Amino acid sequence: MKRIILFCLAAALCASARPSLQVDRERVESGKSFGLQLVFPLNELPENRSDLQIETENGFSLISLDSTDQVIRPDIEDMFNSFFGNGRNRGGYKARVYTFNLKAPKKTGRISIGQIFMNIDGQKRNLTGDIPISIQRAYSDDALAVSLTPSKKTVYEGEQFSVTLGFHTYEHFEGGLQATDMSTGDDFIVHRSDLSNMKFEPVEGNRREMQASAKFAWLSSTKSGTLQIPPFKFKYTKRGEPKVVEENKQMGGMTFSSRSVKQESVETETQTPAINITVKPLPTEGKPANFSGMVGNYSFSADFDRTELKVGEAMTLTINIKGDGLPGSITDPKLPDFGEFRSVPPENELNKKIVGNKVITTKNIRVFLYPKKKGEFTIPEITYSWFNPSKKKYETAKAGPWNVTVEKGEAAPEAIFQAPVAQGPAAVQKQEIESLGSDIRFIHKVNEAKDNTAPYKNIIYWVIFAAAIPFYLIVTFAVRSRRKHNSDAALVRKGKADKMLKARFADARTALQKGDAKALYAALENGLINYLSDKTNLEFKGMTRPQMKEELAKLGVKDETIAAIDSWLEKCAFARYAPVNPTKDEQEQMLKDVEKLCEGLKV
Repeated sequence: MKRIILFCLAAALCASARPSLQVDRERVESGKSFGLQLVFPLNELPENRSDLQIETENGFSLISLDSTDQVIRPDIEDMFNSFFGNGRNRGGYKARVYTFNLKAPKKTGRISIGQIFMNIDGQKRNLTGDIPISIQRAYSDDALAVSLTPSKKTVYEGEQFSVTLGFHTYEHFEGGLQATDMSTGDDFIVHRSDLSNMKFEPVEGNRREMQASAKFAWLSSTKSGTLQIPPFKFKYTKRGEPKVVEENKQMGGMTFSSRSVKQESVETETQTPAINITVKPLPTEGKPANFSGMVGNYSFSADFDRTELKVGEAMTLTINIKGDGLPGSITDPKLPDFGEFRSVPPENELNKKIVGNKVITTKNIRVFLYPKKKGEFTIPEITYSWFNPSKKKYETAKAGPWNVTVEKGEAAPEAIFQAPVAQGPAAVQKQEIESLGSDIRFIHKVNEAKDNTAPYKNIIYWVIFAAAIPFYLIVTFAVRSRRKHNSDAALVRKGKADKMLKARFADARTALQKGDAKALYAALENGLINYLSDKTNLEFKGMTRPQMKEELAKLGVKDETIAAIDSWLEKCAFARYAPVNPTKDEQEQMLKDVEKLCEGLKV
């Protein structure tokens, strides 16, 4: 009975056989060859026909075309599925199998191969329509593609531009992503963004692939010419190529062989291509004499809080400069000669923040002036010039001049010293004195007075007097030294360097306990830079790495110490801005190493 049923099913399938398409492997990989098979039942082949043709598209290429006649034998599952309308028509029938040997393109996803045509009775007939197929990344290829894209490839010297870091993971990516080198080189001043919020999202049309991108940094070149941003390097883990493993087992005196396919995890590396940036020098034509060196779109304003005052009062000059040039740095304008005024060192406030797609730097300067005498004075105008790359020309902003009127101030009250004036009853007459003299009974001669000794005749008095002189000199020297120390800002800053370093490392330990790796490495990086600044009274925060190393060398710091400082700053930057976090053990070790470096630092 079973044979009768199978025979009936096979007969039904043979009667309803139709042309069908199939791929000769389960996984089609990008850039690799594969076979597309058109199974054409012989009884369906037209008599008046020509050879088949395939018109490929989307990067597919035809290698060869083969054909063979085969008997397509059914299996039980196919017969039942086909009989009930759920499977392909693979019954027992004779068919011609056309095999198109094709090479897949490098891109992945569901892509159309093209269409297959045949000339029948002199007319071109489309047999298949579009043939979509899923292309997957080859296991031998990288499972991670990293890109670094600049907003501009040609800029002026000092002009700001940005670079975008992009990631694309494929289905055999297993994780373990870690940055090993994200240096932008020594030819750029860099403001890096925080990549901790970078999110990976599925690629449209292929849910097995993920992608993410974000602004990585804003850069300004320090010189002209053809400069290069070196490759960014990463390591990660991927699934390796399938390997056939054959095993022989002994059971009951017999040998059994088995084959299995295994895939192991492989740690590998990838990197971005190097980027060449063409940096043009600034034009000399039209360059102002007081050019600030800033390149970008800037605004400048300056004004006094008042222009009428008295001697002894102060007026404040406030200067505001804002622009999108060199990230985190703005040069000061050239100030006029305040000859009739006494000035104190200006106060500077520098801020930078990301606005839109650029880093905007703002600098506020406050200058305090005290008039030396009364009169009417004119303070000349203040100018500020910069080069605007979008307009390709220099621009200058002006403020002033200012007319200042100074009136005479009120004299400070002076101390008036006068001889004391006796207060008491009016002078008495001679008779009254005589009367009073006889009446004052409590005044009498003291016989013991002749035995009293004057203090200055005692040796103890002179010992105390002599000791007071050096004590006075010591106190005076200490007070003056203290005042001199407090008036020396560099000395005060250096004296507080160790105390401030402990506070910054306390913040780093707090971040470590909370598991906030970004805050930890920010505290370490800022702590090391600020410690160097406090020790030397130099602002290292706005310097490039080469400038920092040059300044440290001038201060007599050893070459190996300078190299260690540069290395740790780079490591902190990698850990801070990379899209993945190091392990807790690595974070603890880095904290210990930076603390040890600062403890042994002698500047």
